Amino acid sequence: MRWKSFISLLVICNAIAWRQAAIAARPAIPSFYFFDVGQGDGELLDFGPVEILIDGGPPNGMALKALKRALGRDDRYIDLVLLTHPHLDHFGGLPEIMKRYRVGKFITNSTEGTAPAYGSLKGPGLVLGEGDRITYGDYVMTILGPDENERNDSDPNKTSLVALLSGPGTSMLFMGDAHAANEDRLRKKYKLKADVLKVGHHGSRFSSSAAFVNEVRPKIAVFEVGKNSYGHPAPGTVARLEGIGARTYATRERGTVKIVPSGGSLRIFTEK
Repeated sequence: MRWKSFISLLVICNAIAWRQAAIAARPAIPSFYFFDVGQGDGELLDFGPVEILIDGGPPNGMALKALKRALGRDDRYIDLVLLTHPHLDHFGGLPEIMKRYRVGKFITNSTEGTAPAYGSLKGPGLVLGEGDRITYGDYVMTILGPDENERNDSDPNKTSLVALLSGPGTSMLFMGDAHAANEDRLRKKYKLKADVLKVGHHGSRFSSSAAFVNEVRPKIAVFEVGKNSYGHPAPGTVARLEGIGARTYATRERGTVKIVPSGGSLRIFTEK
């Protein structure tokens, strides 16, 4: 029933060339999860009656376990699944999740994955890019990237869906694996401010430039990272964020990070 409401509103918006996806329901107190999935990304925006999953981590089962812990045994429906870009550490866990949960809509940036596992992803699809919006209650998720040039980049990281969530008590910027070049475009085009930053590309030295960090100035920065040979998160990236006063959390050390807006502040919970 929820998804029928979503589709009807989406069709109306498209008919007037107003690119927006809307879910009409009253939000409960939301919880935002940054899952510990090893070396990969997976976030859950849990608004109570509506849930949005961003990425599903690598094919190690960790995202599915984290999702079960967050949603409980009885909830088997996810309204939206967003894949930021088709790298295995972001979509590898999604086939198993989409077998266990009904999904209202599977959203991508239109870039096709080359790994064999990508072909097993199924579900009603929708392509989003810069200018699209998803709204729920008083919350608005604005898609800031990719733009048309980034969408055609040969590096899938640079095609990442970048999303800014704004609503009562918080704003959150989800960077996928975007690089410094993406950050420069965003910084020049938008007034980027966010309370919470899902750090781009697991804290790679090629992301989170000084100019970008100084403009966004997050209070909380989350690195979704596991054991890896890439040096993630890069010490310089961590230092830049801590240098502007951000509290940093790495899922490798803290486990899943849960953030709950409460009375104008943000309550932070970690597994470790």
